[in-house]
Amino acid sequence: MVTLGPEGTDAEAEARRHFRRVLLAGSFELAVQAAITKGCHAMVAAGFAERHRPGGEVSDLWVDLHFRHLGEVELVGVWEAPTKPMCLAARPTVGRPRTLALHPATKAFADRYLPDAERRYVDAKPLAVQQVLDGCAEGCIGSVDVVRQAGLTVLCEFRPTMVWCLYQPVNLHIQSD
Repeated sequence: MVTLGPEGTDAEAEARRHFRRVLLAGSFELAVQAAITKGCHAMVAAGFAERHRPGGEVSDLWVDLHFRHLGEVELVGVWEAPTKPMCLAARPTVGRPRTLALHPATKAFADRYLPDAERRYVDAKPLAVQQVLDGCAEGCIGSVDVVRQAGLTVLCEFRPTMVWCLYQPVNLHIQSD
């Protein structure tokens, strides 16, 4: 089974709840492509959204991926599950962050908890945490476990759920009746 990496993503955590062998890809698009090539499952978050950087314009959504691979993969499972606890976090020396690294799917939390912060979009929440560690952003929205492991301060915590979509490759040979 293939899903979004790097290590520490909600996708990885949810995939490991259901599958023994989990491969991580750099994007959900790459996960679906790998599933087609390898003949295995791909797990994609229904909340998948990708944005171009630095402006943050939406460049891809779950529905785009779903329709783009019509005839190549089929949806074989859909379920809701809690994500790992998430948080707004910053370095211990930062009060209210002025710049915020975040995954596009967490934009609603940025709007709610830090609407005036300049946003820096990344492809996964662990990469948002890394942006803070690298000094590229003052704060981030990340998973609490990854944030604490990195030594950042949790400013507020929230516990959302996500809808997950499980795909498998389909036989592309069309047979007539």
